[in-house]
Amino acid sequence: LLGENCTEWAVVYLAIVCSGKVVIPIDRDLKIAEIKEILELSGAKTVFSSNKFISDLLSLRSTGLGIKNLISLEDDLRGSDCSFSQFRKQGSEAEKEKILLRKSTVQPEDVVTILFTSGTMGSSKGVMLTHRNLCSNVMAMSQVVSVYDGDRLLSVLPLHHTYECTCGFLTALYQGASIYYSENLRRIPENLIESRATVVLGVPLLFETLYQKIKNKLLLKGKIKIRLALWICTVSELFGISLRRRIFKKLHAKLGGSLRLFISGGAALNPNVASGFRDFGINCIQGYGMTESSPLISVNPEKSPVDKSVGMAVPGVEVRIKNGEIIVRGPNVMKGYFEDNSATKKALVNGWLHTGDLGFIDEDGFIFINGRKKSVIITPNGKNVYPEELEAKLNKQMLIKESLVWGGPSKEPALVEVQAIVVPDIDVFEEHYDIHKSETTVVEEMIAKEVKKVNLTLANYKRIRKCLIRNKEFTKTTTRKIKRYLYTGTH
Repeated sequence: LLGENCTEWAVVYLAIVCSGKVVIPIDRDLKIAEIKEILELSGAKTVFSSNKFISDLLSLRSTGLGIKNLISLEDDLRGSDCSFSQFRKQGSEAEKEKILLRKSTVQPEDVVTILFTSGTMGSSKGVMLTHRNLCSNVMAMSQVVSVYDGDRLLSVLPLHHTYECTCGFLTALYQGASIYYSENLRRIPENLIESRATVVLGVPLLFETLYQKIKNKLLLKGKIKIRLALWICTVSELFGISLRRRIFKKLHAKLGGSLRLFISGGAALNPNVASGFRDFGINCIQGYGMTESSPLISVNPEKSPVDKSVGMAVPGVEVRIKNGEIIVRGPNVMKGYFEDNSATKKALVNGWLHTGDLGFIDEDGFIFINGRKKSVIITPNGKNVYPEELEAKLNKQMLIKESLVWGGPSKEPALVEVQAIVVPDIDVFEEHYDIHKSETTVVEEMIAKEVKKVNLTLANYKRIRKCLIRNKEFTKTTTRKIKRYLYTGTH
């Protein structure tokens, strides 16, 4: 199943899983060679695709790739075997003629989908999820997140990703909500107004960008005025009165007038962004999960979130810490990796999924993540440095757009040191300092000062010893996480 977010994609997904077949959603941003690899590995015989990919798929079929049925998700054939409208018509005729389709013999442990992950460390695997996996996760989310009948969700993340598919698609339908598909990232503000969305699922980059734009516009009215408005909101709540939506009425109108909940996942959300949205009357919480867990593992409670945490384990899921690593057990945990027993045995040990994330659980049950096990930097004196912690500090600096911290080679080849690759925010340089991209020396000097400022807040062993400037944004996964292996040479 290959294509952009649309109603047809959703209909085909449901048709496949309800008929007892296995659906393989493919990342629409993959290159044709990568798509070919997935088709060969999975042995898929039928491909549903948007017209954008039909020509390439026809070329693959002509080389002997076993695509028996190529069906377009649109009404224009474009060389495919069947259009979406023709396919629906065939189904309607079969129903009228009372042609009995094969009765489904679906069992809870049957594989329903295979998801090929886009790893930040360069390793892509086919995650096999069962009907029980998905259903248990939908039920768990429904118990702890307020998505209701009558809600309107604006879908902005690609449906092939399990976060959007399980939490933003299947759970929304289960709860009776409506789903609106955003045209593209640039059109999100207009789509919020058009859909009058009440709930949006997204990744941190989306919410952080939106929050910064809102904050910058509000600051034009004056810091004192904004602080006074927030103080009035805080005081009113001491008397059980919430004025936030009323005081920031114009802001809410520009976001459709109905927004009440943002749910962030896929990476760590800046705690100031979550609390900042709540200041404006929009609740914002973050959760935690991975494809191998269908994906939801934990989520913050809406009424009492801890913004530096990824929340508490959802119902039915157990979370423990083993040797510093977060491990998970529950009905949401995958069946295994497709045709990869070795990787499956490493990830699943006695029913426990080893996430590869390092963290801890506090006495109240809130889960905190320090970083990825594979990306942790071990300094020559045996200290552990978590790149994510330093990246968060760097990215808070006004002149830095994004960064990547890793353990690079020191003067002594056998040893590593903390190094960073930084992408300057050229828009800020030009707007606030009238410094242009071509003035590389000045940009480098100012970035060096920002790094030095961050270093002063760090323990000596955590300090960044070397910093490189990169002019282009990093290549990222679907959920906007940097593909670290492309820049560090590690897998």
